[in-house]
Amino acid sequence: MASLLAPSPTWRRCILLIVCIFFMSVTAAKDSDLTRDEILALPAKKVKSLGDNYLMKKDYEKALDMFTIVIDKEPDNEKNYYKRVRVYEKMKNYKKALQDLNRALEINPEYTSALGLRGRLYMNLGQCNEAAKDYQAVLKIKPTHGDAKKQLPKALEGAKQVSEVERLIGRGIWEEAERKLDEVIDFLGKVSHLLYLRARARYELGKHYEAVADLGVLLKKEKNDVDALLLRGRAYYRVGEHDMAQRHIREILKYDPEHEETKQFYRTLKALVKHVEDGDVALKKATHEGLLEAIEQYENAVQIDSSNTDFLKHVYVKLCKCYAKLKQKQEAKQACDLAKQIDNSLVEAYTIYAEMLLKMADTTEEYEQVVRVYHEAAEHHGQNNQVRDGLRRAEVALKQSKQKNYYKILGVPRDAESGAIKKAYRKKAKELHPDRHQDKGEEELKQMEIKFQEVAEAYEVLSDDEKRGKYDRGEEVFENQGGGQRRHPHGFPFNFGGGQPRGGHQQFHFNF
Repeated sequence: MASLLAPSPTWRRCILLIVCIFFMSVTAAKDSDLTRDEILALPAKKVKSLGDNYLMKKDYEKALDMFTIVIDKEPDNEKNYYKRVRVYEKMKNYKKALQDLNRALEINPEYTSALGLRGRLYMNLGQCNEAAKDYQAVLKIKPTHGDAKKQLPKALEGAKQVSEVERLIGRGIWEEAERKLDEVIDFLGKVSHLLYLRARARYELGKHYEAVADLGVLLKKEKNDVDALLLRGRAYYRVGEHDMAQRHIREILKYDPEHEETKQFYRTLKALVKHVEDGDVALKKATHEGLLEAIEQYENAVQIDSSNTDFLKHVYVKLCKCYAKLKQKQEAKQACDLAKQIDNSLVEAYTIYAEMLLKMADTTEEYEQVVRVYHEAAEHHGQNNQVRDGLRRAEVALKQSKQKNYYKILGVPRDAESGAIKKAYRKKAKELHPDRHQDKGEEELKQMEIKFQEVAEAYEVLSDDEKRGKYDRGEEVFENQGGGQRRHPHGFPFNFGGGQPRGGHQQFHFNF
């Protein structure tokens, strides 16, 4: 009966574990009540135990504090530095971890645990040559060390590949360096140093978003890596994401307020952003003075950093828009061409200039040039609705230029509003009024009558939305359009009473 009631060995172990956990919890609770002065008064062994407890609970800041106190108490004990290294590892502060490992190995050069851990950290940082030296040192002390025997061949091969990458980068062979880095990262993993080198290669190749992605992975491991933050900020700057660039700049200055390269970058970025923002405000004014001011601001932005092509291509498009509104053909073409040279996928770089030419065509008669420009746009953006519509309108304008061009007859642009059309009609009608031409001969008056008929017909079409729409689409506006003279209700016409002699017998109707 007694044997039945006696606990089994398994149960005894469970009970013992529960008791241990209970006492550890009680001890930890008591320890957490200690003041800093009380902790400083404890022996190193006790403080080390506190550090172990905090590390187990993942309270890394307190664990770090405890092990720092231990090191202050026992600065020549290599194992104390090793303890703090484990905390730095958890906090992903690999540079601090390396510093402590270096100190531990100064105290005891044959400390194999520190050598092996430093080798692993070097591998994580992509410093394979240094890692290989540590693994070789471990094997010299302990030839049977399993992890060192396993890692040494990988470190040696990695060192060879990294050396080749650095050679390519040193010579500025960025495309080949990127390809080689892809291979090395596949072999060694996404280690920080290699991610930075690949991001640098991609940045130089103009693959800015790919660079941002690589550096994002790196910064998750080492959030205070200033070089990575700066390169990522520059990559965001290159694609015009200035808010993100400034966020990275502020992060750097938080760690290093006097970082001169970052401060200079920040000054450049702020000046560029201000010029472009001021230009945008001026452009929205839609006045002659506003357009000139916008041009000045955009030109200043270009002068600040003409190498930032991914961003400046949009500035060139804005310049093209300003010049187009001012009807400055040569300058508009130059600005749009600069944008296209950087990125021929920018539809606006084609359409802004083409639309300007189309609006001016009734004055310049450069219809064929407009069609050519739109054909060029169609070669790159043939499926774009704006390009397709523009090409159709340009071809219609070319066709109309060889027939009756109502816009040209009235002297108004193709985007003229109804008020401008009516005003132009009245002006033309007054110019053709017979009271102003009493000294003209009969033949001249007949020519003026024909001109007025054209003016009246143009007004009839362009003042009617439905007819104007048909005309703009190149459709037939009137039935039997090829017939004789149309009769217009808008006044005049000169009624030359069927060959009546001149001398007061003509009847004039001039209604508005």
